[in-house]
Amino acid sequence: MDLKQWLIDYSNDVVNNEIIACKEHKWACMRFLRDVERQGTDDFPYIFDSDRALHFLNWMTLFKHTKGVLAGKRIVPHEIQVFNFGNIYGWIHKDTKLRRFKKAYWQVAKKNAKSQSLSCVGSYEAMALGEPSAQVYCAATKTDQAKIVWSEIEAQLRTSDDLKGKFKVRYGKIEHPKSGSFIKALSKEDGKKGDGVHTQCGIVDEYHLHETSEIYDNLASSMAARTQPLLIVITTAGFNLNNPCYRVEYKYVTRILDPDNPIENDEYFVMINKLD
Repeated sequence: MDLKQWLIDYSNDVVNNEIIACKEHKWACMRFLRDVERQGTDDFPYIFDSDRALHFLNWMTLFKHTKGVLAGKRIVPHEIQVFNFGNIYGWIHKDTKLRRFKKAYWQVAKKNAKSQSLSCVGSYEAMALGEPSAQVYCAATKTDQAKIVWSEIEAQLRTSDDLKGKFKVRYGKIEHPKSGSFIKALSKEDGKKGDGVHTQCGIVDEYHLHETSEIYDNLASSMAARTQPLLIVITTAGFNLNNPCYRVEYKYVTRILDPDNPIENDEYFVMINKLD
């Protein structure tokens, strides 16, 4: 599979209305096409590595759906997952080979495999990326919410024939003994702030429910010692416009996407899916 060409074709189809999409979705595809044109230049020192992106997408296929009518069947990444995670994992710095995107924001409606996507990210960051002693946190304000993604990761791993014997679950952690990495639920409700200051991946589910940015900020600051961390937010839209998801993050990321806005952040991936 020529993933780079697939992403180019997909982006052109979205921009040209062959695929129905909202304005922000089109902007994300326009951003990708623009990045392809300027990759590897002095002003844009990033290149797209299809093998790096496919490594993650192939990781997703090691797992099975755990719920619904597809339960028990292998995951086949949907085209929006291919686009989003192809971008997140495919772009690297041309010299250091470290990943480009350190943050990611995906806003999408319910029942669009949010937990499944986050779960694949969590296990990949701990077990397949190759970072030693990676700390992965599934974060939320409420304990039950934080455990949704953690439990999905555990269920995916437990039912994966390819990964039997390669992880342990104990003391509320999913551990990967080979790399010394772990995955843990983290919530404001139970007062947990993490086990250290070297977070490799912070996963924030349903950010629109957070009344403050405390957990988000703590995760971001704890990544300073990592060379290629990832802070990823996947959220539905929500209703409270005073919470930081809308008041701060949504307003900022839409400016990153807007081709007529001068704000740029080459290390922040953004996708917003809503009604056109």
